[in-house]
Amino acid sequence: MKTFLIEVKVGDEIAVGRFRNVPTKIKAIELDEYGQPVIVTSKGKKKLLSCRLSKLDPGTKTPAEILANAKRKK
Repeated sequence: MKTFLIEVKVGDEIAVGRFRNVPTKIKAIELDEYGQPVIVTSKGKKKLLSCRLSKLDPGTKTPAEILANAKRKK
């Protein structure tokens, strides 16, 4: 199984909403009553992994191009 490290900080831009197409910025990062991370945005509180991180969005790249870039960086 692969391991992913997601760096999220206050000020990052993310996409939220039903189709993850509404851009918003992170104002704060908190924990809910169950100890799970919650981000506070201008659109309200959201679960951390129910959004799309704009900085990880590949844009118009194909999956093959994304993998090729990842291999070059190593």
